[in-house]
Amino acid sequence: MGLLFLFLIFAGLAFFFFSTLKEAAAWLSELPTRLVQQEISTTFRQSITKIASTKGDILEVATMQTDETVTKFDMKSAFNQAVYLGTTVSEIRTPVVYRYHIKLSDPWQLSLDEGVCTVRGPTLRPTLPPAIRTEGMEKKSEAGWLRFNAAENLAALEKELTPTLEKRAGNKAHLDLVREAARKSVAEFVKVWLLKEGKPPQEDVRSITVIFPDEPQTGPVPLPPTLQIQ
Repeated sequence: MGLLFLFLIFAGLAFFFFSTLKEAAAWLSELPTRLVQQEISTTFRQSITKIASTKGDILEVATMQTDETVTKFDMKSAFNQAVYLGTTVSEIRTPVVYRYHIKLSDPWQLSLDEGVCTVRGPTLRPTLPPAIRTEGMEKKSEAGWLRFNAAENLAALEKELTPTLEKRAGNKAHLDLVREAARKSVAEFVKVWLLKEGKPPQEDVRSITVIFPDEPQTGPVPLPPTLQIQ
């Protein structure tokens, strides 16, 4: 009985020891997470600088999303360009959403001839500033062999980005890309709102042709109908 009693005591102590050791090992394995805490938070601060009414005067007629690449070169030389010191090249590539509108208060001219309603509409304008999709923005900058201004050149390019894109928004190439979509929007607007008022009666109109102010008013080949009604 004495030996059995001692054996039971020893077995109990061994079980307690190994159980405690197992718990200690588990506790140690979790120690890094117990000592290190990580908190991720997002804050938003707003400072309103301007609120303006459009006075109900703007009709959006077209949107366009493009991937724009803007590059800034900074070349430097010495001794009247005799010694080339290198060129720093910085580049930003970003998705941009351009929006275009017309002003309802600008002059409109409507005429009806043999069922063709000709609309000489307002000027097509870019809505500024364009929307820069920063989540898709890519930036890179490389300094020339004797230049050390890669960061400064890139910072200057970022500062110029919005004004540069505003100029692009209003150039002829961009306007021509959205022209037909804008033309169709104006034709739909005329059909839904102006012809509904009976000026001229809708049953007399078979098609609508939209002409913008920067397009020839007459020519050897007339513009095809923008919208067929009948």
